[in-house]
Amino acid sequence: MTPITHPIADVFLLGFIVACSLVTAVFFLKYWRDARDPLFLAFAAFFGIQAIDTSAVLLLPYPNEGDVWLFLMRLLSVLWVLGAILWKNSAKL
Repeated sequence: MTPITHPIADVFLLGFIVACSLVTAVFFLKYWRDARDPLFLAFAAFFGIQAIDTSAVLLLPYPNEGDVWLFLMRLLSVLWVLGAILWKNSAKL
């Protein structure tokens, strides 16, 4: 993949995505603190990991969304949320 072609726009947009992900993570942490529902904690972790993952793209010499470690971080965060959803629904059965 090629290096960042529009560095100002790319850094701004990726920074905006990171900021939105962090705000969402804090939002879910607030609800987790009030309700102590593990599903809120799983979503907070998901958005926190996504923020770290997106900011890691900027540190790569050739930003590549297909990087193995970035993919594994995303996969683990999604599996964590899916596991929390399944755990929450299995408690109702």
